Amino acid sequence: MPAYMVVDVRYADLGWTEAYRRDVPAMIAAHGGRYLALSRSPERLEGDGEGPDTLAIVEFPTADAARALLASADYRPYAEARQAGARTQIYLLEG
Repeated sequence: MPAYMVVDVRYADLGWTEAYRRDVPAMIAAHGGRYLALSRSPERLEGDGEGPDTLAIVEFPTADAARALLASADYRPYAEARQAGARTQIYLLEG
């Protein structure tokens, strides 16, 4: 069953983003994932509060494949850089 990772990013420091944007798409693909949507300026249609600077939806073949990406040793330094330079919320939806 496919699974969808929804990623909400609010930047504090952009220093990590160049390497992340260059390298992480290949890691996602290696885990069977693909971007369905990526916006660096998502339009809010309803609600209030602080919205994301970037919003992404990534499809994986299974929830376990999405979890494997986040747990992988290759991805770990990119996750740590992202966590140091942004506030991120990641949701996993099974579809």
